[in-house]
Amino acid sequence: MKVIPNLGKKLRIGRQLTWGSLILFLLVLLLNGLQSALSWKLMIFTFIPLLILLPGLYVERYKTISMLCFVTLLYFIVTVNNLFSPNANVFDWVELVLLVVMFSAAMMFSRWKQYSLYQDDSHE
Repeated sequence: MKVIPNLGKKLRIGRQLTWGSLILFLLVLLLNGLQSALSWKLMIFTFIPLLILLPGLYVERYKTISMLCFVTLLYFIVTVNNLFSPNANVFDWVELVLLVVMFSAAMMFSRWKQYSLYQDDSHE
């Protein structure tokens, strides 16, 4: 197995970026929904894909973290579509930035987490 230098530090940074961007994204998604006057049923439906992943993210299963990347792509498609509409607002731009950060951080965090399961602690 490939030895990754400073794996513990990379895991900590990946974890912080993934959780930070996820929490901020959920907040911005809520604010954007309130500003756009979405019905509460549609807002709940919007949050479900991310909320389903929270238990696996909490225990840091690398497969769940990888699934977050795929789910993020769905939100990315909707956000880019919203940006090209005449009703685009600043929340759409913030969502886009947070999605790019979340995707990148989750992708690397998942990979580093997988490596950490097989790497001997004596290499750090």
